Parts: sequence; structure tokens; C-alpha cells
Amino acid sequence: MKGAEGKQDLFDHAPPAASALLEALRGLGYSTEAAIADLIDNSIAAGGRKIRIDFFWQGPASIVRIIDDGRGMDDRTLFEAMRPGGRHPLLVRDPEDLGRFGLGLKTASLSQGRVLAVVSRTAGGSESRRSWDLDYVAQADEWRLLRNIPADVQEHAAIPGTASGTAVVIGRLDRLLGEDMQSEAARTRFRSIARRVERHLAMTFHRFLEGPQPRLEIVIGGGDKGARIAPWDPFLQWHPATTLTPVERLAHRSGEIEVQGFVLPHRDKMTADQVEEAAGPDGWLGHEGFFVYRNRRLLVAGGWLGLGAGRRWTRDDVHRLARLRLDLPNSGDGDWKVDIRKSTATPPSTLRPRLQGLAEQVRRDAREVFAWRGGRSTRQPRAPIARVWNTVETARGTVYRIDRAHPAVQRALDATGASRRLSEEMLTVIEAGLPVQRIWLDVAEQGDLPPSPASMPAEEAAAMQSLYRHMREGLGLSAADARRRLLSIEPFAGYPAAVARIADETTQRHD
Repeated sequence: MKGAEGKQDLFDHAPPAASALLEALRGLGYSTEAAIADLIDNSIAAGGRKIRIDFFWQGPASIVRIIDDGRGMDDRTLFEAMRPGGRHPLLVRDPEDLGRFGLGLKTASLSQGRVLAVVSRTAGGSESRRSWDLDYVAQADEWRLLRNIPADVQEHAAIPGTASGTAVVIGRLDRLLGEDMQSEAARTRFRSIARRVERHLAMTFHRFLEGPQPRLEIVIGGGDKGARIAPWDPFLQWHPATTLTPVERLAHRSGEIEVQGFVLPHRDKMTADQVEEAAGPDGWLGHEGFFVYRNRRLLVAGGWLGLGAGRRWTRDDVHRLARLRLDLPNSGDGDWKVDIRKSTATPPSTLRPRLQGLAEQVRRDAREVFAWRGGRSTRQPRAPIARVWNTVETARGTVYRIDRAHPAVQRALDATGASRRLSEEMLTVIEAGLPVQRIWLDVAEQGDLPPSPASMPAEEAAAMQSLYRHMREGLGLSAADARRRLLSIEPFAGYPAAVARIADETTQRHD
């Protein structure tokens, strides 16, 4: 063909087959919790402050529904929201926008079930309705977006009251339920998924849920009843033994980022319930490393973002107390390679060296807290602890030496007089025979060091009393100075109550 129509010889129109593409988009890898988190992003972007998630068990006809009190959508806006790719990912977005690709509503919902129905209402407006029914699309293999609600989900496709808002209903939950859709085991699994979603949302949106006047309220339930989701703070900022690094701001072409490191308390500093809660949805090792946020919404909940390549960084017990918060603007999605599911992020090459340095610092501090079982806090600074064992780097690698300057060790050596050489030889033999590999295997098998006893063992208490008397009588320290000195000496530093008691008892005899 020539002339004005000649350009048509240069190309063919190749629209995707409707059914094939929609089925393919279901395979992006959403978990149920990630899918629902993606839908909540839309509610937040629409100004929603109260969001309800319902899991209705009805066997093969089970439903998941998300309702918000946001601005709602008129008919045209809802049509664009339901159209795949209705919004270009390269468009400049509001700095607070949590979306990007224009696919989340469709891909997240259809990853769980074969029906997506949306009902929305603006303030003072009428309801708008649209639905994707994959079985209906497959019949004609055309992009047929329904203007009504399929009968099997219609009962739950409604917005309570007359206010603005949006209800998203997902039905025919083939991917969520699997092949078994009606047994008691399936019902139990359905409830377990709901609990997993609750924990995931408590983590993903914890910065929206925190504070005396939180920006967001999320309720999860199965109908009339529901429970408000409480935030889960992965950094234990409320605990006095958590150590914080200063906030560091790094400039980048796609926008400034903020990084802050946290070293969590050793478990000896927490109750059993606090240890379990601090582990989070994926456990201590699962959450070791970076927590990456975009507009305060969590994207990545642990891991070292590939920064440990060549450094043999792994998730292990020694560094499990290390967590870092990394905040991105939404203008950095391209440079950080944020994916559709909002579950991955890769640092740009220009930022990697500094992020590696910050991570090294936090890992080093976490290793020290783990090894010495002590909590260090920037809120309550104290004198350095006198350790019994020191690490020394040699040509043969890391070796461990007893610190001769430790007050108890030094006192014993000084008391040996002419026999000091024999005492030094004994310490050398103990150092050479330290079963490092056996200790490491025991820790690896048990998952942690055994917890410190709640009260000081009798033999350690006797040693502390003896050392205290030496400080008072031999060194001439006051009671207060002797107590302070004991609180800076291992292992007595871990028992402040015992230190206070022995000081009081001895003071009565000397003062």
C-alpha cells in the first residue's frame, strides 16, 4: 500500500491475546500477604485512613475483601484503574504515591483468584462497578471488562453506609486455596493464611500504624467481627538496650536516601515473649540486614542486598541482631530496580561502597553484643566493659587471649609473687586449649548461647565479694567507686542487682 496509507506496510498491529496475557500476569509470584499489601497501597493512595480486610470461608466460594474509606472513584476513573497498564510507569508521580506500574490492582488480585470485582463511590456520587472474570474473558478471548458484578461474589461487593470508599472483592480463590477447597484442612489453611497476612501487614505498614495518632487503621476479620492490627517495629526502638547509629543521608540523582543502623538487644536483655515478638514473621535470621522502605512503606524485610558479595556475608546467628533502615523516595524506583510486587530493591553502584561501610559497622557491633551478651545503648552510655577474653588477629587468623589486665586476673597474678611465671604458663595452656570449633558447633546446633541465669551463680558471687573487698581494703576505693568498677567488669556487669546488694552488705562492716 502506497501514499498516505504506505506506513502500514512497516508494521503489524499485535495486541496480546486477552486470556493468555491475563493468565500469564497471574504468575508474577505474589504471595497472599504481598498481594493484599499491594491492594492496601491503593487504599492509602486514595486517602483511606480506615481499611478492613475480610476472609469469608465458604468452601469453593470463599471470598477475600478489602474495603477502605478513601475518596473513591467515579465511573471513568474506575475504568482506567481496571484497565491493565492504565497508568504509565514513567509518569512523574506524587511524592507520596505508593504505586508505579498501573498493574497492582489487577495482578495482585488475580494472582489469588479468578474474579476481581470493584465497587467504588465518591463523596455525593453514585456507585461505580467493574469486574474481571477470567472464565468469561476466556470464552471470547477478548478484553471484556464487565460492568456488573458476577453472581458468586455479589453478596460481598458493597460499601457500608453512604460515605465514599472502595470495596475490592476477590473470588474463585483457585491460587489461594489450591485444589482442596472444601475440607476442614482447607478451612484451617485459610485461617492460617489470614493470620500470616495480619503479621505481614503489621510489619509492612508499621510506620503508618504507629504513634498516638496513627495515619492508618487496619482491621482484619471474617465478617462482623474483626481485630485491629498492631504495628510490629523491627528495630525495637522502645527497648533501652537497642543501639542506634546516627541517621546518614546520601545524595543520589534519583533523590536523597536515609540510612540508620540498629543493633538489637541480646536475648538476655529481653523476656521470652519479647524475644519471640522481636523475631518477626520470618524469624531472627530472616530479618537480619536491611529493611528497605519507600515512602515509609516496607519493600524488603531483611537481607544484605547483594552488598556482601566477595565478603562472605551470610545470615547467621552471630549477626542476627543487625538491622538497618533504608528509606527511598518513589523517584528512585528505576535506579533501585523496584519490581511490580514491591518486594525487591537493588542499590545503585554509586551508593554501594558507603552502604557496605555502614553495614560493616552495624554487623561488627552486632557481633560484639552477641559474643559478649551485653546490650549497649546510646541512650544510656556507660564505661567500656573489662572483658575476660580478647580477640587477637595473627598470621594464623583470630586467636583468643585472656586479658591479664582484667581486675580479677591481675589480682591473682600479682598474688602469686615468685610463682607468677607458672601462673602465666597455666593461662597460656588454657588459651591454647580453648575449644573454639566445639563452641561454634554447639552454638550452631542450639541456635544461640544458653541464656544467662537470672541470678548470679554462687561461685561467681563469692568471687565478686572477694574482689569488692580487695577494692575497698587493698585499693582504698569508696563504696560507690567500687560498685561502679564492678559494673564495668565481666561477668559482674550483667548482674547490677547483685552488685548493689554486695556493696550494701560490705559497706555496713566498713563504714
